Amino acid sequence: MCGRFVLINSSDLRIRFRALVQDGPDPRIGYDPVLTADERLVSRYNVAPAQQVVTVTSHDGRRRLEWMRWGLIPYWAKADDLPRNTINARADRLSQSGIWKRPLARSRCLIPADGYYEWTGPKTSRRPLLFRRRDGGLFALAGLFDRWTDPDGKVVRSCAIVTTAPNSLAEKIHDRMPAMLSEEAESLWLDPQTEDSDRLLALLGPYLAEMMESYPVSMAVNSAANESPELVARSELAL
Repeated sequence: MCGRFVLINSSDLRIRFRALVQDGPDPRIGYDPVLTADERLVSRYNVAPAQQVVTVTSHDGRRRLEWMRWGLIPYWAKADDLPRNTINARADRLSQSGIWKRPLARSRCLIPADGYYEWTGPKTSRRPLLFRRRDGGLFALAGLFDRWTDPDGKVVRSCAIVTTAPNSLAEKIHDRMPAMLSEEAESLWLDPQTEDSDRLLALLGPYLAEMMESYPVSMAVNSAANESPELVARSELAL
C-alpha cells in the first residue's frame, strides 16, 4: 500500500532520470511536459491521491517528465462511473486485471519519490512512519498510466503506483509496499517495446531492506492539507 509520499529533491530529477525539457507542448504526443526550460518544481512533503504528481515516461527513446493525476482512470471509464481505489496496482494482479493489463503492456512510467508514509496502530489513533532510503537517494517507483477523455473533451493522464510484497522492514507495518526499481531495471520498465509480462513482473520484487530505514513522524501528516519540511522530521512523540 502507498497512500502518501514525499518528493523533496525535485531539482535533481532531470539529472537523475536523464530526462529532457523543452520550450512548449510537443505536438506529436499532444500534452504539455512537466518542465519547460524556465519552470521549477517545489518540494512536496505530503503528496496525496487525486493530486498531480511528477512522472517519468519514455517516447521515441527519450525520457520526459510530465504531470499526471494520481489515481488511474482507464481509457474506457464512463464519467458517471469512475473506478475507485486505483492509486495502487498489485503486482500479482497486473497481467490478469482488466484495468491494469493494457497499461502493463503499453504505458508504464516511473514515479520519483524520496520516501513514502505508512500508518500503524489502532484505527482511532493511526500513527505515521516515513520509509526512505538510508543514503537519502530517490526511489523510482514503478508506475502505470492511462489516457482518459472527459465529457468536455479534456484529456486526463493519470497513474497508479505498483505495489509488491514487503521486505523485512516494511512487513512489520503492512503486507504491501511500493515496487521500487533499480536503476538497471528502469530502462526496461520504460521501454514501450517490452511487452513480455513475465519479464516485466520479474522487476517488481521488494526493495532491499538493508538499504532502507523507517521512523515515526508528526501526526500532522494525517491531514493532506499539511505541507511543510517538519512533516519528515523524526518525531519520537509519535511512538
